Amino acid sequence: MNIQTGNKTILFTVQEQEAAARYISTAGDQLSNLQTPEAGQLPEELRAVVINVLEAIQQGSAITVSSVPREVTTTTAASMLGMSRPTLMKHVRNGRIAAHMVGSHHRLLTDDVLKFQAELKEEKRRAVFGLMDLERELGEA
Repeated sequence: MNIQTGNKTILFTVQEQEAAARYISTAGDQLSNLQTPEAGQLPEELRAVVINVLEAIQQGSAITVSSVPREVTTTTAASMLGMSRPTLMKHVRNGRIAAHMVGSHHRLLTDDVLKFQAELKEEKRRAVFGLMDLERELGEA
């Protein structure tokens, strides 16, 4: 294992990949029951992180793990949402997503950005199914 401090880069060896594969194979369904005698069971949110990391190690995939700040700039939020900053600001002005001012700059809560991202995804899903229904109706006519 090669670790770089600061922004950590961890490179896993073939032996560590094989160890992850053995652990996943041996643990089976019990993999979601990670616990220690002192701290008890790992919270569900953290279990998912650990399981995903183990599976990525097993597959030799690249992994990026980072924490997300409580609030983000409009530029960062726009990037997270896959839209331009002006488009994001249009949504802020229309009240579709909440923002607050810090000095002369807008900030958005990360949770609000993630919730809005899920809403946009659901809107796209409904639009696709709407088009499929329309196509089916036109095909039957």
